[in-house]
This record gives sequence, structure tokens and C-alpha cells, in this order.
Amino acid sequence: MDTRVLFEALEYGAKQLKGQPLFEIGRSGSKWEEIRTSPNHSKLLQEVVEVGESLRQEPIGVLPFSKYKLFDTTGNRIEFEKAYFKNRLRLNTFAILSLAYGKPQDIEALEDIIWAMCDEYTWCLPAHLGGHSLKSIDKLNQAEAPACDGQLHGKVKPHRQTIDLFASETAFTLAEICSLLETRLSEVVMSRARKEIRERVLEPFCELGSFLFWEQATHNWSAVCSGSIGSAALYLIQDSAGLTPIIGRVLQAMECYLSGFDADGACTEGIGYWNYGFGYYTYFADLLKQRTGGAVDLFTGEKIKQIALFQQKCYLNEDWTVSFSDASLHSSFSPGLTGYLKTIYPEVEMPPARFASSYTTDHCARWPNAVRNFVWSLAPEASEEATEAVYYLQDAEWLVSRTVSQGHVVSFAAKGGHNAEPHNHNDVGHFMLHVNGTTLLTDTGAGEYTKSYFGEQRYSYIGNRSKGHSVPIIEGIEQQEGKQFAAQVLDISTSENRDVFALELAGAYPSSNLQSLIRTFQFDKKGAAPQLELIDRYRFEQAPDSIVERFVSFTKPEMVSDGRVRLQQNNAVTDLIFDASQLQCSVERVDFMNHSGVREDLYLLDLTVAKPGTEETVRVQFLPGTPGASAL
Repeated sequence: MDTRVLFEALEYGAKQLKGQPLFEIGRSGSKWEEIRTSPNHSKLLQEVVEVGESLRQEPIGVLPFSKYKLFDTTGNRIEFEKAYFKNRLRLNTFAILSLAYGKPQDIEALEDIIWAMCDEYTWCLPAHLGGHSLKSIDKLNQAEAPACDGQLHGKVKPHRQTIDLFASETAFTLAEICSLLETRLSEVVMSRARKEIRERVLEPFCELGSFLFWEQATHNWSAVCSGSIGSAALYLIQDSAGLTPIIGRVLQAMECYLSGFDADGACTEGIGYWNYGFGYYTYFADLLKQRTGGAVDLFTGEKIKQIALFQQKCYLNEDWTVSFSDASLHSSFSPGLTGYLKTIYPEVEMPPARFASSYTTDHCARWPNAVRNFVWSLAPEASEEATEAVYYLQDAEWLVSRTVSQGHVVSFAAKGGHNAEPHNHNDVGHFMLHVNGTTLLTDTGAGEYTKSYFGEQRYSYIGNRSKGHSVPIIEGIEQQEGKQFAAQVLDISTSENRDVFALELAGAYPSSNLQSLIRTFQFDKKGAAPQLELIDRYRFEQAPDSIVERFVSFTKPEMVSDGRVRLQQNNAVTDLIFDASQLQCSVERVDFMNHSGVREDLYLLDLTVAKPGTEETVRVQFLPGTPGASAL
């Protein structure tokens, strides 16, 4: 945006506001009275009360060096981050209680945690200090260290002034809380917090000639960091002339973020990162719209609308989601963010209220999401039942389809794409099958985040490599990472009765022998019962040594008979039907460390072609049903 136009918009907004503070709904006494008495908020508010009572019995957590150093000495990040985020939970809790009830003991507890956070060595996580968490910054700069994550290009900033996701979030959080509770917090506490925000985040960001790597990122970092910095600046800087260059730079970073989306609005990082990145885009856009009196509206345009509609395209059933990349198998929804977007775009669908996020769902305890879940949420919609839907995201090459038959819900998702997507997994041609509240053919989603998970060893993790996905293994060769390893969509058609999705997958494999691999999914949604058929057609230059059709599940497969394997869990069952004279079945159990660092059993079901030739066609049928009653 032109600097002059932005300045004039900020000046116009200042006149419209007439000294009124931003985010009026967040500080409104009548709104919090409504929240205290509304049955729609009672459960969520009671959670906050209970968390507050628990935290009141504990001292404020310290962030000791012994935990700080773990990432660069052992690769472990969970131990430090648990303590770090618990302090953010404490901050959020006593801020919300102060807004809702205004009790002196809550204000005092809030002041104490703000004071403690001002004492923190750095607001940046050790994992985001670019391998420099245990190094002298002065010595690094003398050696002209190269730019790294979170650092200014050409100069490594002190740890205290390094801006990552959580340093910028902390700045936004403290700025907003100090604004919302300005008449009740101690002046010295607010003054100190605002000074720390300026010195740790705003001033480093504003340094002439410097730019941060994430300002040109096309994923969640650019939205979260820039949106948080922009929001903090909107609260702390009243002068339009001083605010203009900061907001201008933030808007440039937001353009980079949006460039990571194509016209279909898909977030290939997954629904969790959509919530994260687009959430912070929305929080900032709302504040900027207020500050400019509506003159700057970041919600205009079809592309933004499609991004806003992405969430509803990710739900398979209930809270089970499409978990491609580093997403989650389950995802509650943010009632605040979803409600706000629905006021702008009526096409936004509200998921069933019982799957709204609880107060402690977000282990990172992000303030803007937590408070807006109270003040932005809408009354639940009447329907709580799954409905039929089919979506094809043309640019991401995702097909997501859900059908309801005789009270049973069957959902199917498959992807083409390429192997250089944000939070990439090598998974071109992979698919998921969900039946009656259980995803039987799965995608592991995000594993435990460690130093090596985002390093050179990323594709040694079973959940990230193609051997951990439902895609073929050809002569022992897996798919390779890189944008050139991609699918080619040959056919896509959707209808009320049948969806067909055909992909050429040979390009995803670094094999000189494989000439073609056409994978076709046919999802028949009507008739006696829904069923999925997978057809893989191979063509080789020479007869291959081996072809393995791999399928991945957290459910232990059972051999029912020759040519029939069953996946059964809870109220769901799917039978895999195949030609036993062509394919030999085997199952391997492996360990999977999930995002919470908990080990899970992952089952690799292999159908190996007995005598592969230069041309092979493999057919596998998936027949969903219920326990004790096959779909046949």
C-alpha cells in the first residue's frame, strides 16, 4: 500500500475513533456481563475459573538455564516450552478473570505474571535462536556470522531482541492486556511491560536496513510475527506518522503470507496452521480496520474469502480432520475466529458446538485466540449432524468427500501436490478413509517437534517419509523430497453418486525404471453402502524387483481370509479386498512419536506383488461397515 494512502487512512481512523480505544468489545462491561450469564459461555468460563484456582496454589514458574540449554545440547524442546507456555496460560487466565470479574486478587496475580515475564531472559524460544542459544552474540558478530532463523540478515541480534513467533506474540498479548485493563493495572507494571515490548520487539523490527527472514515467508510465520508486531504497534503508538512505516512493513509481510495460498484458499500446512496463521492475520486485520475507520479492509477479495472457507473443507466427521503434512488427526475449532469470519462471509460453516476448543486446548496458550473465543463467538447453529459434502481444491490437488448412508458417515480424502510443501511430508498420492468417527486409513500428521525433526534427518521419521504413508514402494525406492517430485492430475470428477480422482505418480519417485504409475480413486457413495476402489496401473522399462502397496493405520489389521483384511475399531470397520493370487499380505508394527511426545503403535499393511512384470494393475477395494456387519 502506498505510504501516503496508509498515513491518510490512519489519520482518518484517528478522527473517527475520537480517542476511543481499540477492541472495544473486549473491554465492554456489558459484554462481559453477558458472558458471565450466558449458557453458551458458562462451560468455557468455568474452565478459566478452575484453572485460575489451580494456578493460585502454585508459584510462578521459572525458566531455568538447565531447561533453556536442552534444545542445543540434546534436541529436546518440550521441557523448556512446557514451563514457558504455562506462564502464558497464567497470564491469560488472570487477564480473563480480571475482565470477567474484576476481583483484586486476580488483578494482583495478573500484575505478578506480567512482572515475571518482563524478567524473562528472552521471549524467543531456544529452538528459534538458530543454534545460537548457547553462544556469545558479540563473538558471533565479530566473526560475521551468516543470517539464521529469527535473526536480522547480516547481523545476529541479542537473544533478548530476537523476534520469533512467540516473542512477537508476547508483545501483542502484553500490549492488548495492558490496554484492556489500563484503568485497573498498576502504572509501573504497564509502563515496564510497554518498555519491554518496545525494546525487545518494536525497536529491533524498526531498525533501518534490516529485515527478518520471516517477512518474506509464505507460511504461518509471516502472518503470526508481522500480525503480532502490527497489533502491538497499533496499541502502543498513537502517532500516525510513527505508525505508518511499521504498518506498511507489516502489510508487505502479509502480502508474502497470502502469496503462499493459491486461489483455492488451501493451507497445505494443515488446518492447525490455518488456525494459527490466518487467525493472526484476522486479529491484526480487525484492529487495523478499526484504527483506520474501515479505510483499510484486509478482508476484501475472493482469495481471502476462499482462505476463510478452508476450515470447513478439512473436517472428515466430528472433530476428525484431514491430517496431511504436520496437521493433527483431531482439531477442535476456535468459536471466536469462526464466528467472526462468519459475520463477514455467511458461507462459513460453524462446526458442531461440542467440538469447540476448550480453554486449555491450545498448549501454547495464545491470548488473542483465548479472549476472542469469549467475545467473538456466536450462538451455536441448530444442526449437529454430519452432512454430505465434496470439495476439490484445485491448486493443492486435494479431494475431500463425505457421504452419509443409512446413518453411517464415510469420508475420503486424497492428495496430489508435490513434496516441497510447507511442513512437507513425502506423500504424493496418499489418502485417508474415515468411517463412523474413526479414521481407519490414516495420516499420522505431526510428529514430536525436535531439533532433528526440522533438520537434515526430517525424512528419517516414519511420519514424514513416504514409507509412513499409503503410497507404493517401488523396488525399495521411496518418494523423494523436492518440488520436482510431484503428481500430475489426469482426471477429477465429483457428483452426488461418485467421485473419481486419477493421478500420475511416476514423477514422485527417483526411479529410472518406472515409466508410469497411474493411481485412480473411485469413491462410490450411493447404493447399498459406500465403497472406495483404488486402482494402480504400473508400467516399467524392465520387470521390477518388487512392488509394495502400503497402507497405514493406527488400527491393528486382522486377516479375515485370503484376500481379505479387516480394520476394526470402535463403531467402525473397513474390509480391504484384494486378489490373493497376485498380492501377498504382511503387517509390521512400528513406533510413532506423536506431536505430544507420546509413543503410538502404527501399523504398516503391505500388499506385495508376487511376480511383478513390466505392466501391472493392482486393485484394492475398501468396504466400510459396522462391527458385526460387513458392508458387503
